[in-house]
Amino acid sequence: MKITMDEQTTRHLENKFGVATRLILALNDGSNVYSSAQGCCMIGDRFLLQPVKNSTPPFTIPLENGTFTFYISDYEKNFLRSDLTLQFKPSYGTLQLKSSEGILDLDVELKTASVTVKH
Repeated sequence: MKITMDEQTTRHLENKFGVATRLILALNDGSNVYSSAQGCCMIGDRFLLQPVKNSTPPFTIPLENGTFTFYISDYEKNFLRSDLTLQFKPSYGTLQLKSSEGILDLDVELKTASVTVKH
């Protein structure tokens, strides 16, 4: 699987995460350690990005991008298609996750970097 992004989205993520090039793409529905959700009534419609040093189980399935490697688990795979697009919307300051079936998340949450950023 892969995920595509335009240059503007790539720059936005580079500005947000610095040198971090590995990111967890997880559902934000209370189903994993990265989730900030307190309940599971939003299953499948909210996602988050968490920078990591390496893939960590169960997030071991790579989504190649060229600049970044996104890791998902089998759980996320149930909600994603192979034609994923991540797009920064500057007018709203949000990231949208889409597939050919439509918008999956209008505002993907960006978590705090957990890797050392070198200046």
